[in-house]
Amino acid sequence: MRKLIFIFIFLIWSNNSYSEEITIYVVSGKQSGLRLSCRDIKFAYLKEKIFSNNIKIIPVNLPANNKLRKLFNRYVLKMDEDELSIYWNQRYYEGITPPLVLKSEKAMRNFLKSVKGSIGYLTKEYLDKSLKILCIIRAKR
Repeated sequence: MRKLIFIFIFLIWSNNSYSEEITIYVVSGKQSGLRLSCRDIKFAYLKEKIFSNNIKIIPVNLPANNKLRKLFNRYVLKMDEDELSIYWNQRYYEGITPPLVLKSEKAMRNFLKSVKGSIGYLTKEYLDKSLKILCIIRAKR
């Protein structure tokens, strides 16, 4: 019986540590002039919304196996990689390609600073004064 109680307590503890909350910041360069709501961001990433304040929106992603991207897909786009793959295969025939993929948050931050109209998502440690926060998403890992 004690063994069973120990296992039960361990499972509860490990489940709680797994569901740690992470904050995702959707950002653009400070001087971008973009005004997007959290809802607009979803449509910008799906390339259904192309402009904001007459500025072309350029969404950028992290690699498909990146944990932050997976959380962004789940909490913002409300899709997993399989659903996104199907979506982009359909859009390809309309001449529309998925967002550019950058290799790291550091690369994304640098891109956002230098390319007008670009939007991306970062964790707090990669934010700085040159970025404008458009939307904050609290997600469970």
